[in-house]
Amino acid sequence: MQAILKRDQRSAISLEQIQVPQPGPDDVLVRVKATAICGTDLHIAHWSGMAQTMGVRLPLVLGHEFSGEIVETGRNVRDVARGDYIAGETHIPCGQCYQCLNGLQHICGRLQMFGIHRDGSFAEYTTIPAFCARRIPASIPPKIGAILEPLGTSLRAVLELGVSGEVVAVTGCGPIGLLAIAAAKAMGAFLILATDVRADRLDLARRLGADAALDPTKADVVAEVLAMTHGVGADAFIDASGNETAIQMAFKCLRKGGKAALIGLPSTPVSLNLGVDVVFKEAKILGIHGRTMYATWTHMENMLSSGKLSVDPVVTHEMPLADCATGMALLEEGKGGKVILVP
Repeated sequence: MQAILKRDQRSAISLEQIQVPQPGPDDVLVRVKATAICGTDLHIAHWSGMAQTMGVRLPLVLGHEFSGEIVETGRNVRDVARGDYIAGETHIPCGQCYQCLNGLQHICGRLQMFGIHRDGSFAEYTTIPAFCARRIPASIPPKIGAILEPLGTSLRAVLELGVSGEVVAVTGCGPIGLLAIAAAKAMGAFLILATDVRADRLDLARRLGADAALDPTKADVVAEVLAMTHGVGADAFIDASGNETAIQMAFKCLRKGGKAALIGLPSTPVSLNLGVDVVFKEAKILGIHGRTMYATWTHMENMLSSGKLSVDPVVTHEMPLADCATGMALLEEGKGGKVILVP
């Protein structure tokens, strides 16, 4: 089969012919229908400082966001079957640690990650533990099935914040931020404010439901938010940028008693004025590391199937697996939304 590999720390990614993997006793073999490029894939491809701290197993088939069809099952697999249409859950918990035994499998103490610690989905076929193969409705097309992993992260942030009837700010309109905007709209947010420095992404934010889309290099975002909220500030914000300046700005936009969900991953430590922006405001801060297993999936599938949540505009590019480098270049340049590879 064809697959995109990172052979070692110094080599570039390459399209290669390798053997189709064989599923272990608790795994399933999946024919990949669609797979999406994530920022994590860029870090691994370029062997960035972040990649070097993630315990990446090389050589590695990249990719962790995908949908596909089960074509073979391991001998112990009972809950899914050949022919099932599935999306992949990235978290591979141990099932035995404190977190796993207390309903927190997504932050397992010995967590392994699909496409990081074992071969991923930038290939014609991939294997994944059966409990990470989530059956999804046929009404969800493969390109949307491939982005359920990041959508679940964004939707979970919105659900945890409880944004119905509230003013929500979203900083960073890359795919995660765009999906958060769509989720906030679907969950009944009163007013959605989006910030980014790229005009095309601000346009996408508006299409997905943002009531105001601001470029912080051209507008005083804090003043605008305070004006739109009669001096009160936003009820909640979701940071999907990982940018220190954007995070500091978002805390200044937050009202007293407001809530913050942090999804973006800063490449360096972030400095905050904790006294003014957090303690005196009694701000509630929540870190979001992916989806819960498996409540977030249930919410997501129900909302997509019912038509109450629509994320189609987030997918802006589709291309063959062989054009992976082109897709990564688009992502690096900050162009468009999600890039889908079709093996």
